[in-house]
Amino acid sequence: MDYLDFFNLKEDPFGLTPDSHYFYPSKMHNDVLATLDYAVEQKEGFSLIIGEPGTGKTTILKIFIDRWKERAEIALIMTPRLSSEELLQAILDDLNIRLETANKNEMIKTFRDFLITRSLADKRVIIIVDEAQNLSDGSLEELRLLSNLETEKEKLLQIILVGQPELQRRLHSEGLRQLDQRISIRATLRPLIEVETSDYISFRLIKAGKGSAIFNEKAKKMIHRLSGGIPRLINLTASRAMMVAYIGSSHQILKRHILDTVKHIPEAQLKSVSRHRAFRYAAATLLLISLILVSFFGYTTLQYNHKPPQETTRSVPQNVTAKTPLEKPETLSAPTQDAAATVQRVATVIVDAARVREGPSLHADVADIVSKGDSFEITDEWTEVSGNKWYKVRLPDEGEYWIASYIVKVGSPR
Repeated sequence: MDYLDFFNLKEDPFGLTPDSHYFYPSKMHNDVLATLDYAVEQKEGFSLIIGEPGTGKTTILKIFIDRWKERAEIALIMTPRLSSEELLQAILDDLNIRLETANKNEMIKTFRDFLITRSLADKRVIIIVDEAQNLSDGSLEELRLLSNLETEKEKLLQIILVGQPELQRRLHSEGLRQLDQRISIRATLRPLIEVETSDYISFRLIKAGKGSAIFNEKAKKMIHRLSGGIPRLINLTASRAMMVAYIGSSHQILKRHILDTVKHIPEAQLKSVSRHRAFRYAAATLLLISLILVSFFGYTTLQYNHKPPQETTRSVPQNVTAKTPLEKPETLSAPTQDAAATVQRVATVIVDAARVREGPSLHADVADIVSKGDSFEITDEWTEVSGNKWYKVRLPDEGEYWIASYIVKVGSPR
């Protein structure tokens, strides 16, 4: 039985290719579409859509083009690394404007005649540049000059620039100030918030045939934490989690299925993103690519290699017998310090992301992943024979777990 049959799905619910069938109509995405519609209806000159990679820019463009393709002539430029003249030629080609010569003056004149003809027929002409942060300053200036093609009453051309935050920073520069002043419509695609991430996952499962796959709420929260609410990274994380659950013959996707994919990644590589802080897309992408490799190779090995793992030797605290499981610190002897002295202290995470574990050891199972700035009440502490110190902390609604001392700062409650 393959992956889709196991979950009774018609197709992959978390594909990475932009697909308008799976468009999740969050309020933010609907607002951006409404903004674009308004810009074209009112014949505004320049519009700017900004969003981090994976936030849904390309999907929104597909839906927008479908809405307007019968009422407008649309040039979609997907490869903007062009010189100014190459960009103009690409626009004319996409609009099916044929020229006998490549003379620029002739190109501009023919284009202006085309715009006037379409305006008289009450048809809009729209130029859309995706990944516009890759345009050279010369090409951006060429677009500004094209926007000068207008009548006394109205603009003949609507230009939509779609790109990453780098584009907005460039437009604020002195050299592009004139273009920036002409942008009348601006919109930003932000990552999804936690409740939207949960709805997004359920929405895509329903679109794929509902099936029997169920993500519980803790799993959804962990996916949101790892993806930072970026739809492309949500898809990647959810897809890997379903693969882990499938290999384990579980129709329910739990938090442990997600944690199982990250527990082998070195602590130094673990990066988390959060809507409460400036997220790091590149780090999150690196993390989730690592998840693919770990979950695929690790779990396919478990599936087909039934040889029991070799028992490893672990250091055991001096006052714990060798038979005492290290992963269950509640059975350990009295802590090194009086517990009452630690109750009034909190541990604040000082790295981008950190694991909390079932026991005071790097060998213990991962219980959760926490983010920089998170603070937790300390209820106990432990020092290994090697000298590594651990704090037992209380996570809201999660229980008590252990975190290494070198990734937290200890202080008094605020």
